[in-house]
Amino acid sequence: MALTLREENFIVIDNGSQIIRAGIGMNDTNKPPSVNLSMAAYNHPIQRHTITSWQDMEACWNHILFKELGLKKSRNESPVLLTVPVQWTKEEYERITQIFFEEFNVPGIYITQQPVLALYGCGSVSGIVIDIGDEMTDVNVVIDSIVQQHSNFAIPIGGRQFDQYLLRLMKEDSALVEQMKTAQVDLDEEFARYVREQPDVCVVSVGHTVEENLLSSEVPSAVDIAPTSATEEFLDGATDGTSKLEEEPTDVPDNVEIEYKGHKFTVGAYRHKVMDPLFTPDLCGFDALSFNDAMRLAVMNCEPPEMRPKLWENIVLTGGCSQASQLQRRIKATLQVFLPRSDNAGDSQPRVLGFLRIPDYFTVLKDRQYQRLSTWLGAEIVAKLVFIDAKNYISKVDYNEHGPSVIHTKSF
Repeated sequence: MALTLREENFIVIDNGSQIIRAGIGMNDTNKPPSVNLSMAAYNHPIQRHTITSWQDMEACWNHILFKELGLKKSRNESPVLLTVPVQWTKEEYERITQIFFEEFNVPGIYITQQPVLALYGCGSVSGIVIDIGDEMTDVNVVIDSIVQQHSNFAIPIGGRQFDQYLLRLMKEDSALVEQMKTAQVDLDEEFARYVREQPDVCVVSVGHTVEENLLSSEVPSAVDIAPTSATEEFLDGATDGTSKLEEEPTDVPDNVEIEYKGHKFTVGAYRHKVMDPLFTPDLCGFDALSFNDAMRLAVMNCEPPEMRPKLWENIVLTGGCSQASQLQRRIKATLQVFLPRSDNAGDSQPRVLGFLRIPDYFTVLKDRQYQRLSTWLGAEIVAKLVFIDAKNYISKVDYNEHGPSVIHTKSF
């Protein structure tokens, strides 16, 4: 007889290289995660999409379940949905399954891929998911809830490289260097990250000139970003989950004053170049695909070909670095060369770049500060669907009968 699972016991764990998010109770999905755990406390067991220390990883999950969420191992009635990168292997799936059943005594488990969930969180089943993390930027194509593995590209550029590049620019600012010396504060990556993470301080520039390019209205109308008119077969209710282009900044000063460790420092306009390595990897010494090349190849590799134009209209930005001010405009300027400029473009050609977002009917999560949580929201929605029927997830009975390999029969 199958155990009846209740929504208030459902758990979601969203795995990340820097932060793991978790929460219990899927009665209300319009909420941020209750647990945001830094992976630094566990020696960063996930690095470049690989679990490098299973001992640390297990300790992290153990802490979440039994310390943060307050479960009792002897009577665990909480099934767990885990989100994972698309790069994780069958062996990793099986080891996760073994740990959760044998060490954590869960009644059920479901493992699912993060790009699919990010789209679900924005109300779609197909599109391009751009995940800008701490070490990597992933470009993943999803068609009808299936990740197109041959269309996935990983760029070895992320928040860490942005910090290093910004630090390099800061060290060329003699005035800032002198200010830091006088205050006896180290000019290091910690300071660079602090500056980058301040809201609306590092406005991502287009063409490196905020005043002339970012604020310019002289952009081909064929690629103006507006609420996308995706077809019903592709996205039901597209206008509810589609973002308009970010409002143009009205005042972007050359210099900005930053308060840090009790002192004030002046940072120059070079701060707007912080994400340039994503578009030009050799700025950080990487021989890697640029963002625009990765996007172009991802779309061109997609099957069937008739879906390719629609992908440009369904782009999801996620990850810790995805909410940088004016990033959408930079992406627009970078990718517009791949779209037709003629007003006579046919139905098979993309006319706009469309960015999906968490729909407005999620009255809490729709706010800008939560837009990076589309994967989390998608995971909450899926948990509500799969854990209501034992046919959808791996139960303890399934595991006892078939072992860890059973996970491959009910996961995606």
